[in-house]
Amino acid sequence: MIYLVSNTPYDDKDIVWLNLCKIKFFKFDVNLNKFDAIIVTSKNSINALKFNSIALTDILVFAIGKATALACKEFGFTQIYEALNSHGSEFGAEILEKLYGKRVLFIKAKETISNLDIYFTQNGIDISVIDGYENLILKKDISSKPKPNSILIFTSPINVRAFIQNFNWDDSYKAVAIGKATAQALKPYTDPIISKSQTIKDCVELAKSLK
Repeated sequence: MIYLVSNTPYDDKDIVWLNLCKIKFFKFDVNLNKFDAIIVTSKNSINALKFNSIALTDILVFAIGKATALACKEFGFTQIYEALNSHGSEFGAEILEKLYGKRVLFIKAKETISNLDIYFTQNGIDISVIDGYENLILKKDISSKPKPNSILIFTSPINVRAFIQNFNWDDSYKAVAIGKATAQALKPYTDPIISKSQTIKDCVELAKSLK
């Protein structure tokens, strides 16, 4: 059996969605007209703008991943730079030079692994940071624990932590990680396979090839 440990479901009858986290959005107010560019590393950054009814303006957006770029487009942004790299540190290095001389807004999760805001600040970028949301771990009944020999797909480090807190680890599990940070979170328990592309679709296809 293949389990998707993610905040986002996937439409496939052969995949069991294991939702172990929920998103809590924070209240904030920001005028996007005061900035030249915005950085978003998750579609939840866009959902945070929606949650706070932030008025849309024509601003350059640097997005990490296809899903995030699509969320930016659906929100109404038209100037969208979709990064070639979907890994946090590599994404930062890729867009760094494009940010010089710009007033930049970064809407992020309260807790992150990559510390992109620190990286940009240390490299002289004029950046303002807003914690737009946080991931909260849900408590699940032990009956939801995947059976031995299951293949588990993890889409973020927080989902790894949520899984361990709820179920611990079984050495018979195989793991697929959506990216390097998620793989690092799994290292104490297993040697995960990292998806070549940071999409749930590609993770699912990889997991199916392991059966």
